[in-house]
Amino acid sequence: MKPATLSVAWATNADLASVPDSDLPAAELERASRFGSELRRQQYTASRAMLRALLADYTGRPASSFQLGADDRGKPLCVDGPAVSISHSGDFVACAVCDVGDIGVDLEFWNRSRDVEAIARRFFSPEESEWLATQPADHFYRLWVLKEAWLKATGVGLSGGLDKLRCIVKPPVIETLAGSAPVAALRLYALRDGLLGIAAVDERPAGIEVRRWSPAQSEFVADDDLRLIADSEADD
Repeated sequence: MKPATLSVAWATNADLASVPDSDLPAAELERASRFGSELRRQQYTASRAMLRALLADYTGRPASSFQLGADDRGKPLCVDGPAVSISHSGDFVACAVCDVGDIGVDLEFWNRSRDVEAIARRFFSPEESEWLATQPADHFYRLWVLKEAWLKATGVGLSGGLDKLRCIVKPPVIETLAGSAPVAALRLYALRDGLLGIAAVDERPAGIEVRRWSPAQSEFVADDDLRLIADSEADD
């Protein structure tokens, strides 16, 4: 096992298209069959195959030995295993594993039809809104993806309040602001034309690694599509 490391994997829908779902438990296959979209069904089954592969890589246990579920708030969990998180957006899927504290991972892509200024004024802190007013419009998503990752880590979802985590991104640093809820670690990546946000609460992991899953090669690999933007630990 790699103690206290937060391990993240991502893949594209094209990567996952050939992943068989025959090894998934019957309950997961039954849930997948209820999705109206074939793409959503594929994302659901393949993301769980990827998460099990990441758990196997992380712990050294067989992928088939992990039982995945959700708590009463819908937060993904691995029974008798490390903390886990999953995100789907656009053409990408990501998952995360850590044996210390609670974690969250989120993917976001710029939606030109979204009124980001109005959302920021309503749901973000005044300091965040003022910072965003001086930034390109797509920088709204730098905060949004970090807040979503933090909300997933806490398990409360959007109902938990986007203004509870207060931060601004000044590469290479993510600065948390006064009045922000506790956070152990935040990290922000550019992933092609989108963003990947990672959050840890309760305890700070010793390190964070992000790799691409290659089902064809049955391994996790480094990839140039990923670029680190900022880290809450950069100024430590």
